[in-house]
Amino acid sequence: MITQLMLMTVVATTCSTALVSPFDKGVIGKVSKQFLQDFADEVADLTSTLLKEKSFSGSDSGSDYSFNYWGVRVTSLSLNPSITLRNDGSPRSGTGQLVVDGSIGGTIRASGSWRYNKKSWWYSVTLDGGVHVSSNGFSISNRVYLGEKSNGKVGFSHDSGSCRSSMGSLNIDITGSWYSWILNIIVWIFEDDLRGALEEVACEKANEVVGEAAVNFDNAMFNQDFSMPLKSGGELKFDFNPSVITGGPSCAVISTPAVIELTGIPNPPQIVTPPFIHIPATEEPARKKRQARDWCGVVPGPNSGVSIILTEDLVSRGIQNLHHFDLLKFSLVETGIEGSRTTFDVSRNGQRIDTVSVEFPEDEGRTLAGFSRKTVKISSTELPEVSITDNGISVLVHLRARVTLSSDNPKLEIRTEFESLTNWIGTVRMVKKDRGYSLVPNVTANVDIWTGKLYIGAERDGMRKSGQRRLEEDNLILEGIERLLNSVLEENLARVLEDDLQSGIPLNIPEEYMTVGRADISYREDYIIVSADDITINLQ
Repeated sequence: MITQLMLMTVVATTCSTALVSPFDKGVIGKVSKQFLQDFADEVADLTSTLLKEKSFSGSDSGSDYSFNYWGVRVTSLSLNPSITLRNDGSPRSGTGQLVVDGSIGGTIRASGSWRYNKKSWWYSVTLDGGVHVSSNGFSISNRVYLGEKSNGKVGFSHDSGSCRSSMGSLNIDITGSWYSWILNIIVWIFEDDLRGALEEVACEKANEVVGEAAVNFDNAMFNQDFSMPLKSGGELKFDFNPSVITGGPSCAVISTPAVIELTGIPNPPQIVTPPFIHIPATEEPARKKRQARDWCGVVPGPNSGVSIILTEDLVSRGIQNLHHFDLLKFSLVETGIEGSRTTFDVSRNGQRIDTVSVEFPEDEGRTLAGFSRKTVKISSTELPEVSITDNGISVLVHLRARVTLSSDNPKLEIRTEFESLTNWIGTVRMVKKDRGYSLVPNVTANVDIWTGKLYIGAERDGMRKSGQRRLEEDNLILEGIERLLNSVLEENLARVLEDDLQSGIPLNIPEEYMTVGRADISYREDYIIVSADDITINLQ
């Protein structure tokens, strides 16, 4: 059975809580109690299914009789799970870990067959019929820890020894023979045997479901290959192993540093992400239990569904790492002119990646029309500056552009070098891909005023003459080149960059167990928050 959470989506713009340490770096997940309750509903449904597949049998005998029952199956099971969350104040992380206690109560009905044999020295009698069992006080309790596991890693762990099952008061009814009334008088002889069997199997199946779900979700969220492959080669690999899992009575909070590894570039720089909380080894023996804190009101996000926070720290590290892949390094060579449009082949590091077309107004186009060859080389000169604002992701990039204009008659070459501060604005949308959910960017560029130098080289009568001077305002060649650069960047290379990043930033949503119907994305001063209430859970 599939449990679906369908609530009114909370508009994330109503949340203005600032991030606080240690939940201000990497990726932060906030899981509401309502979502965990729906998860418990799915666990209860799956436990019910497994119990209905189980067949029970038993027997009792004496010197002159034997009683057997077999094929007893659960025919009806109505379970109502509930959960409680508490921060146990565990001192290892400094934030405590979350204890999730689940209990399932309800009614159970089971039916099977019986046979009774009575022997005496002068006669023997055999009776058979049906046995019906019912209880209105059936219950199972279990516990899951969201925090440090026995191997020292942080994740989800199931305490199988915590399971308790009770059948409550059993009603056992034996039918099928006119002697049944006699057997019903002595049915208490078999009650303990049947009760013990049902309670044992109930915990066995509950532990099977909860334990498997804990392992599967732990692996799906933290131990898979989460990568961002680039179309032009190389990739960013994200490690989503958490450093802290904690919470409070109304939510769970998961924090991961999201260490990024670069592959596919020569001699990649060493990216080191410091731990959120540094605990020296000398402090180990001196641990003391702290007063538990409710982190649900500290970490921003709505009180229902699931929220994922991408901090400015993570986004900045990701974008600055992209700088090492030369994503903002382009070479453009003119390939043709048709009317007012000029076509360029775009390449990066000698590899052709796209073709762009630039349209010039008639007056600006006329100033460059006499040049038969035009080449443009654009590169970033230093690490970009990244910030998150209410409008999206702002990336300030210092660009250098070198433009060469050549003509054969007269023999003339003009080389220019410009520098500019370009503001790239990115927004994201959540997309389900074959490998899971990702945040795919939309990119726009806004170019500041270009400043630079103009080099003019001419060849006449076999003699080469050259000169250098600063560009002056109202220079027609300058205006034409600026128009060329702005068109290339704002109208074309932003699209090329989007195409490079089409795989998107991976999210550690276990898509094999969860389907997100819709998500709201909003931007705060130092983070992006993705909130989803329309989530389908499937543990089958």
